[in-house]
Amino acid sequence: MSAQAILSVDTAESTAGSEHYSRQQGRRLGWLLGALALTLAAVITDLMLGSGTLAWRDALQALLHPERASSLTRVVMWDLRLPVTLTAVLAGIGLALAGSLMQTVLDNPLAEPFTLGISAAAGFGAALVIVFQTAVVSWLPVSYLLTGNAFIFSLATVLFIGIFASRRGLSVEMIVMLGIAVHFIFSALLGLAQYVADVDQLQTLVFWMMGSLQKTSWTQVGINAVLVLVIAPVLMALSWQISALRGFGDQAQVLGISVARLRMLLLVFAALLASAITATIGVVGFIGLVAPHVARLLVGEDQRYTLVMTMVTGALLMTLASIASKMLIPGVILPIGIMTSLLGVPFFIWLVFGRGGRVA
Repeated sequence: MSAQAILSVDTAESTAGSEHYSRQQGRRLGWLLGALALTLAAVITDLMLGSGTLAWRDALQALLHPERASSLTRVVMWDLRLPVTLTAVLAGIGLALAGSLMQTVLDNPLAEPFTLGISAAAGFGAALVIVFQTAVVSWLPVSYLLTGNAFIFSLATVLFIGIFASRRGLSVEMIVMLGIAVHFIFSALLGLAQYVADVDQLQTLVFWMMGSLQKTSWTQVGINAVLVLVIAPVLMALSWQISALRGFGDQAQVLGISVARLRMLLLVFAALLASAITATIGVVGFIGLVAPHVARLLVGEDQRYTLVMTMVTGALLMTLASIASKMLIPGVILPIGIMTSLLGVPFFIWLVFGRGGRVA
């Protein structure tokens, strides 16, 4: 074959590869834009639903032109509904990112905030305040004792596991087993707290363990928003390193990546997000497990797209759960943790069995 023919073949292959890459990028952007549109529609729907009988026109006017709305309508929309909806969005983003990071760090497709005992630790931290009226953050205002205690316990748990694992040189599998052991320890302590609690304390604790969006405040919205707005850009800047870690594991160090340092950083970010969200709304499962898998199914493993899609998917799933919690039983707002499980379990079953038993 002549040099000119070889050059023509190479040029054709290069052109075909470029066209395939362009089509792939177009599909990814299409999925992202579609998911963003669905999320926006879900957010608007969630804002329009709630206790009371506000007309859609009055609700929209209170949001867009609060000075024209009545004082009652402004209070309902700005003090009651908007914090709940924004918390749903931020909680979905935070839990989804935490799940994605844990699945990457632990190389375990089933990892989520439950895996390292974060949720159980937060539950025990809340139980100390509810049942035993004690807290490690006693200097906080009374209204924030439960949230602060739950946050400290869950964050300290993950940091302990991470530091212990790094000093002992534990493998990823050993870290998972250590996290499971910690989970059972805190679950046992939580069971003890439930056993000695009186009726009112038990009801409060069980309600918190089911998860709820209804007791959030603008302060909590602000704290969670700051965490998300600080961590998300850093993760995007590290997206190529995360892609390499997912693709090559420990071998990513040949690309100049400090794998141990990256794993620890991602684990800290996951702990911060999961701890803050769990402390705010209680224990909510499946978002951290399901959202990252949906994102990878739609846009692949390129973390420039996967991380964004994970955040959008998490926000969408949590907002849909919030809508379902208001609509399933008229006049009753169900715990959000129940709704995420009801939405997540069917997908999880399909994920396991519908893909030939492979979860990746």
